[in-house]
Amino acid sequence: MKIAITGETGFLGYHLTQYYTYIRKFEVIKLGRNYIDNITLLKDCDLLIHCAGVNRGDNVYDANITLTKDLVTALYDNDISIDIKFMSSIKEGIDSPYGNSKLTCKKILSEYCNDVNVKFESYKLPNLFGPFGKPNYNSFINTFCYNLINNVQSKYNNNIVTLTYVYDAIKVIDNKTNSYNEKHCNVTEIYKLLKYFHKTYSQGDIPDLDTKFKKKLFNTYRSFAPCKFQFKKNIDNRGHLVELVKSKTSESQIFFSVTKSEITRGEHFHFNKIERFCVLHGDANISLRKLGSNEIITYNINGDDNIVVDMPILHTHNITNIGTKDLICLFWVDEIFNPDAPDTYYEKVIQ
Repeated sequence: MKIAITGETGFLGYHLTQYYTYIRKFEVIKLGRNYIDNITLLKDCDLLIHCAGVNRGDNVYDANITLTKDLVTALYDNDISIDIKFMSSIKEGIDSPYGNSKLTCKKILSEYCNDVNVKFESYKLPNLFGPFGKPNYNSFINTFCYNLINNVQSKYNNNIVTLTYVYDAIKVIDNKTNSYNEKHCNVTEIYKLLKYFHKTYSQGDIPDLDTKFKKKLFNTYRSFAPCKFQFKKNIDNRGHLVELVKSKTSESQIFFSVTKSEITRGEHFHFNKIERFCVLHGDANISLRKLGSNEIITYNINGDDNIVVDMPILHTHNITNIGTKDLICLFWVDEIFNPDAPDTYYEKVIQ
């Protein structure tokens, strides 16, 4: 199946792109920011997911209406008939520039779909959170994470909010479930939990993640946090001992590999797994690239460097033996490998 997504570089659009590309294995057409200029690419598509829009600013209503009207006009002008999923909000219809714009956009798209006899679906999405959101824009959780990492004081209250992890919402959009798996939370308690994550993770440890919600929140925090840590060697006349990782959560896995010279392992990424790499002996190049980005992060590490590297989710990664002798590495994963649900997706770091 071939689909296209407007606003694919935004928070929700980015995660929809990764989900449909790697989990559903659809062909996802990247329309770009000026998607009207590329509208003819939709002629061969089965579905358009309309995410493009603005949440904040002085001209929210007019901006969102213009984006949607221009889209529909371009579809008519190019004689394109295509099913549409519209990403709306629980604020739709609320008397505000954003809420009113969502309702009006839905009507515009619905009228087009009725006119050309195609399917139209609209989703009143709840408050979403997840990795790579913009602080002070997408979610207060992203703001809290950014502020903790950058030592900025956050303002918060005791309001009760309803939250949905972005991939739980995507399952609804993909008609895999009817439930957004919403979580009702106190804002102060969320901040305290993130502060606990920050304190624990800054020490190189993995916090208590005894619920799925905590793991989703922690992976959101990790998208802002450094992934490289200095560890301590406890040395005596017997040699040395290293506490590589302390996890407050059960069911984790530690393993090691021996890799011959000039051999590369990996070339994959994960949606949920938390991994930590440690070079014990030899010389390694560890490379990471966030999906959708061309920027490659590289670390050249020797076994004497006392360095560990964490793998953020949605970052494809590999490890190469750049030395002449065998490379020995130790790996920790927060879950036991399940061959029926491996959460491992092939994608080369260097394309």
